[in-house]
This record gives sequence, structure tokens and C-alpha cells, in this order.
Amino acid sequence: MTSSTIRLAEILSAVNDLGSITAAAQHLFVSQPYISRTVKETEQQLGLQLIDRSAKPTRLTYAGTQYLLGLEKVQHQLTDLDQTMRELAQSKSGHISIALSESMALQILPALGRDFLHNYPQYHLDVHEMPSLTAEKAVTDNQSDVYIGPKSPYHRDFVYRIMHAQSFSVLIPTNNTFSLTRIDTASQLTPLLTQPFIGCDLQMVLGEIVRDFMASNQLFLQPALTLNNLATIQKLVERGAGWTILPTPLTTTARTIPINTNLLTYQLIMAHRTSKTNTPAMAAFLQVAQRLFRIDPTTQTKQRDH
Repeated sequence: MTSSTIRLAEILSAVNDLGSITAAAQHLFVSQPYISRTVKETEQQLGLQLIDRSAKPTRLTYAGTQYLLGLEKVQHQLTDLDQTMRELAQSKSGHISIALSESMALQILPALGRDFLHNYPQYHLDVHEMPSLTAEKAVTDNQSDVYIGPKSPYHRDFVYRIMHAQSFSVLIPTNNTFSLTRIDTASQLTPLLTQPFIGCDLQMVLGEIVRDFMASNQLFLQPALTLNNLATIQKLVERGAGWTILPTPLTTTARTIPINTNLLTYQLIMAHRTSKTNTPAMAAFLQVAQRLFRIDPTTQTKQRDH
């Protein structure tokens, strides 16, 4: 707000509280003509009457009341913004933006967010939940600082740390007659190809990984349904809607048939753009993640694909 706008807010507030232009002028140590001229010029610019001069005591019109409320709101916002900028300048606070899928958020954020905010309350954590391919793009486009999720086989614009490798399993309804208890070769999935498959949408990295795995092994099927929420896919399988391939869940009522990790796996990574260096907030976030997920910096160091 400019000084003239701040002054106008003071004038309208004084008139509203004291009930007259004369009293407002005395309160603000200015002349009555100055107040009358300032208000009149603003009314002409807005095309609205801000003060009801015929009322005794003098009061603001409805438009004047709304205008004063708006000015006060903007003033409070600017005061808060000024305080935030001062804290940033003095390194008292910081900001980190995380992009990840809704499923990944449910899996890791409760513990990661708790530990980070507990240890670094001066930092603001901004979380954006979106399909993982969109989350990757948000980081490469510099809209977010960090991507957490599966590593795509196609995107190489990241500097990343491997958090851990994740296994896959086939999930089928409990009444399904498929008899294997472990998948060691892709051909063992052939009997399932005639049954409804509930897939992960291709907007998700996991959807890419599973599609490539099936195609490379000439296991062609058309999903009956695709979704980008792993919990929903799992629930549909549990209700008997079909079968799927998902990262091995911690708990499920569906039959879980593990897939040999030599056959199919993925890396869960924390990544940022190759052109960005770690801010203090990002470094703090990485330290918390390393401790929580037991990342060994000597063996799980930062990597760059070429």
C-alpha cells in the first residue's frame, strides 16, 4: 500500500469511529479541508460515495465500510508479507515445495512431514499432490523444489538420491483360482491375461513401468480400468473387480503374490533439477529423509543420469 492509501484508511477509520470529519481531523492532526478533499477525490475515482455526510453522526456508507475493510485486509497482508521477507532475509525461515502423487503422500508424508516440521519449525513445507509424471514435470519446470516418487525410465533431468528399491506383487481377489505363490518368470502371468486387469494410469510412473514390463515380455492386455490412486486400485481388487500389479502393500485382504525383484522392481527417489543447488531448507529436508528412510550417504549418494 502507498502512503496515500494508508492515510485514506486512517481517515475512513477515524470518521467511522468518531462520527464526524472535524473530530477525525483533530484526531489525525490534519485540517478538515484536507480530509474532505482526500475523500472526495477517492469517491470521484471510484464513482461511489464513501461517507454519508447527511447522517448525524457522520458515518460510512455501505460502500465506504466495504472499502475500509478491504484496505485493512490488504494492509494486514502486506504487514505479514513484510515480516516474512524480513525473516527470510535473516535466514530465520525458508520454504520447500514437494511434488508427489497422492498415493506416495499417503505412504511417506505422515512420518516425513512430522519429523521435518518437528525438527525445522522455521521452514514451511508446501506439498503438491498430483500424478507422478506431472509431479516430475513440476520439478523440471521449476514449479516445485523436490520430486519424491518412482524413478521414470524415460526422464533424465534430475539429480536424485535413491531412497530404497521397491518390489512389486500381483494382487488378486481371494476367490481367484490362480495357484502360484511367486512369480519368477513373466510367462507365469499368462493365465491372468483373460481376466479384468485394473491398471495404474499412464500419467503415473508406475503405470509406465508396468506397461513396459508387460510389453517387453509380450504380455498384451487392455486394462478394464485405469486409476492414479494405488489405494483405490487395491480396494477394487479386494472387492473382486479384477487383478493388478502394484508395489507390494504393507496390508491388504487380497491375495498377494510377490514378483521376483530380478524380474520387476523400481527405485523410489528424491530428486531436484540438475540446474538447482540445495537450499538450506532442501538440505534439512534431505537430512530428515536420510535418517527416516535409513539412506546411507556412502552407498546411496546423489546420482545424475547421462
